[in-house]
Amino acid sequence: MQLIKKEGIFIFWLVLFTHCAFIYLGKEEYRQITKLLIMPSLILFLFANVKKNKYPTSKFIIFTGLIFAFLGDALLLKSGSQWFISGMIAFLITHICYTIFFLRIAKVKFTNATEFAIAAVVVSVISVKILQFLTPYLGDMKLPVKIYVAAISVMAATAANLLGNKLLKILATSFFIPGAVLFMVSDATLAVNYFIYHEPFLDVVVMMSYGYAQCLMVQGFARYLRS
Repeated sequence: MQLIKKEGIFIFWLVLFTHCAFIYLGKEEYRQITKLLIMPSLILFLFANVKKNKYPTSKFIIFTGLIFAFLGDALLLKSGSQWFISGMIAFLITHICYTIFFLRIAKVKFTNATEFAIAAVVVSVISVKILQFLTPYLGDMKLPVKIYVAAISVMAATAANLLGNKLLKILATSFFIPGAVLFMVSDATLAVNYFIYHEPFLDVVVMMSYGYAQCLMVQGFARYLRS
């Protein structure tokens, strides 16, 4: 456990780069293995770096989100719309958990919510543009995709809301907001590639941005839970 505590992030990046290399080289049997190691490496790192008797509710919310992210990774290894929707639901729960955590540590005060309001407007505009681009290709998936986009937009806005708290501002700017932005990049690229292009290189972009997003989130969670 000491190894994962000290070198967990390095191990995570080693796994992620190996996974992306297998994607690029078309090594399907190996990429299925490495994909299932990405989230466990971060979960173990976080578990090893938190204080055992503090923030029990926050830890439950965070680890629930991370476990559902792992489940989403596993489900998306399968092909077919049913598996895609199942994976989307798993990641939807992840984003809901992250949103609940952000709201727990910094509630949105509508009398002084400048950061939240600005982020909500920016994210909404970007989300609408992405949906307008994707809509002709979505078919029966329009409603699930719209729900998912709404959930990740709320998560990003609540991450930006942390800027209004002086104690959380550094965590927000260093980890949570960049993580939320990378999630949006990853999910937008995933949707475009799944419904339109089907390019292997875009799979690498998806996994790099997704992995980096999760890494930033976990590092932010670890710093908060150690405080």
